Amino acid sequence: MTVREGGCLCGAVRYKVEGEPLMSGACYCRDCQYVAGGAEAVGAGYLADALTVTKGETRQFVIKGESGADVTRHFCPDCGVHLFAHNSTHPQFLSIKIGTLDDPSGFTSQGNIWTSSAQPWHHIDPNLPAWEKEPDFGAA
Repeated sequence: MTVREGGCLCGAVRYKVEGEPLMSGACYCRDCQYVAGGAEAVGAGYLADALTVTKGETRQFVIKGESGADVTRHFCPDCGVHLFAHNSTHPQFLSIKIGTLDDPSGFTSQGNIWTSSAQPWHHIDPNLPAWEKEPDFGAA
């Protein structure tokens, strides 16, 4: 089984995730733009129980997303790096921020969500599937 490791910028929080992601891609919602400093947020979706925090603890911030779901974002309490998130609609899944993996080079985007919120200067790959809002991936 594939095991990947990652963590925050300062090293206070470390995690491992087991298995292959169920999906990966970019989110252009306004909340993700805030978290990513203006750009889209790039993440890989896993079953929530595939993740284990191996060092430290995250802080959490909960906000009501445009979809109506409560979105819980986990970040390092020391350096502030956003590590992963999940929402109340599908609590069995979580999205790990690709850039927090020790080796993010093996991932490719499978699509783009919330493109209706993209800024005019964002560059959305026209060769990938895109959804204006959150797609219905099912409750899997």
